[in-house]
Amino acid sequence: MTEESDAGSVGDTGHQLVDRVHQSTQWVFHDRYGLALWLGLVLAFGLTWRVGFFIQDTYATANALVALANGQLHVTEVRYSLSLGSLPGMYEVDGLRYGRNYGQLALAVPFVWLLEASTAVVDPGLVLPGLWALCGLAFVRTVAGLERFDRDWTITLGSVAVLAWFVASLRTATDLDPDQLALVGYQLSTLLAAATVGLLVYRLVTLVHGRRAGLAAGLATGFATPVGFWATIPKRHTLVAAMVVGIVYAFAVSRHGEGKAAMRARAGAYALAGFVTWIHAFEGFFLVVVLGTVDLLTGGRPRPRRLLVIGVVLLLALTPMLATNYAISGNPAEPPRVLPDAETGQTDGQTPPEQDVGEPEPVADSRDGGSDSGDQPSTADRLLPLVVTLFGLVYEFAGRSFVGGLGVLGQPERLIDIFLRSGRIAGVKYRINGYEVVELALLEAMPIAGAVAALPVAAARRVRDGTERIRRLARPWTLSPVRQTDLLVCALAAVLTIVYLPRLPLFSQLTVRYLHPVIPLLSYGVVRLPAVRAGIESDWRLQAGSSLGWFALTTAGMLGAITTLSLALGEAVQLHALLAFLSAVGWAAAVVARTLTPRRVDRRLVAVCGALAVGVGASYVVLSALVYFRYGQYALAVVRAVAAGLPTV
Repeated sequence: MTEESDAGSVGDTGHQLVDRVHQSTQWVFHDRYGLALWLGLVLAFGLTWRVGFFIQDTYATANALVALANGQLHVTEVRYSLSLGSLPGMYEVDGLRYGRNYGQLALAVPFVWLLEASTAVVDPGLVLPGLWALCGLAFVRTVAGLERFDRDWTITLGSVAVLAWFVASLRTATDLDPDQLALVGYQLSTLLAAATVGLLVYRLVTLVHGRRAGLAAGLATGFATPVGFWATIPKRHTLVAAMVVGIVYAFAVSRHGEGKAAMRARAGAYALAGFVTWIHAFEGFFLVVVLGTVDLLTGGRPRPRRLLVIGVVLLLALTPMLATNYAISGNPAEPPRVLPDAETGQTDGQTPPEQDVGEPEPVADSRDGGSDSGDQPSTADRLLPLVVTLFGLVYEFAGRSFVGGLGVLGQPERLIDIFLRSGRIAGVKYRINGYEVVELALLEAMPIAGAVAALPVAAARRVRDGTERIRRLARPWTLSPVRQTDLLVCALAAVLTIVYLPRLPLFSQLTVRYLHPVIPLLSYGVVRLPAVRAGIESDWRLQAGSSLGWFALTTAGMLGAITTLSLALGEAVQLHALLAFLSAVGWAAAVVARTLTPRRVDRRLVAVCGALAVGVGASYVVLSALVYFRYGQYALAVVRAVAAGLPTV
């Protein structure tokens, strides 16, 4: 009887564990479709993964990651260097050198530890192929449980394909230097963050418009935008993009929910915004300000208890940043970016000018007949200098960029260079990239953003249809949860764009990477258009087939042009940029036409034009990894063999 009880207890524990894993998976991925999307993006990004340094700044942060993984903030081991003894992007305090973006590095540390631990039982060169194969098997099993898939056949054929790929990887595997594991962990954390961007876009759009629109938005964001381009390049922009769309999603959940669930989601949005300050204080500041402003405007009458909870959560989220700053510079409000550069001595960020306080004023002596009470400064006199100083600090840190960005809005030619069409732009230092014109405008890097051209048209039609919506805009707390989310998306997109306009266009941006956090917001905005959703709701086979067809045609055409015309890197990139621009124009025209005359424009035409933009964008992501920008060694040796057979530029 006792043995039976023990067996029953073990069985119950097993069932509870399975249930908890299932609940956790559902909480993170929402459903099987979300999990399949995330795993699919991870697998795709793994195929384009090159272990190496693409941008010079990565050397500094990678060395800082090595130090952090060893339990210290300052860098003592220069494991990676562009040239002997060179450490660009490091900051020096009291003779010690530090990195930056410590929030991003902290998230990468566990992956470094896991990779280093795995080499105790597995050869380093087999770690990445093994991880990809495990992820592939999980993807196959997940897809097998979806609708329209035969479970047995999917598992059988999928497993055979994954195992065949793994065996091929073993036969062509190359050695991986154990010293590279920190860089690999750094890139792996960025890859997972990029996949999470697609997942969060899926969850956000699904919350508003259902699963089909969510899948379309998530797939397009992951495969056909700069999210895929930067997926394995360990820059902060990908992680910040994930945080931004996470903030919007948490905000949307808080507006759709009630009670404690809504409050948890609301607090989660502030936690993410506060955490970004540990990654990049400048961007984190604007995220906190914009979120707080929109939340207060749309949240109705503020309740002290809720404000207290939000304040505590925000303070806790800011604590890592404040503690790191204090440990490095002795000033919690001074991030590494405003410290002197270790090589040049200059500061990367704008620091407020030193205030000249002068000599202290003499204090009146009562023996001279003065009145003590009359000479004491009032409370207002004490607070005014503090307020002025604080305002000056905020303006120097953030306000100057915002005001400068508003000024750029009055320069049409500059805006065209940033957002529409690139080419050779006066003032950009192309010598940094060997005089190759590889900088793209935002629309060239993200053709699906062309549909944004229809937003003013759709807004004008809504205004014409009724004045009640205008009245609600004046009372944002009366807006629907979806409209409140739209307001946050618009505010974040506008602010995160404006503050970087004074620095653009700039060299080594490639896809206007300073605006990378805006990419998922644009994806959301595109799907919010009724004309776009009409195309998504048409025949899914037409959409999938057209996307794959345009992708194959564009890729084959570019490879043929490179071979036939012997194109250089800049020429190939600009030809692809021109194709992307034209596809974006065609996509924009179809969406605008459908918005103006929905009965005359077939939604299948919208779907095909959207597939064109997706195919051209995805082609650029793939060719960038296999042809345009070759560096380091491919994480999967089989891909290296494929790339070796393609033309070079």
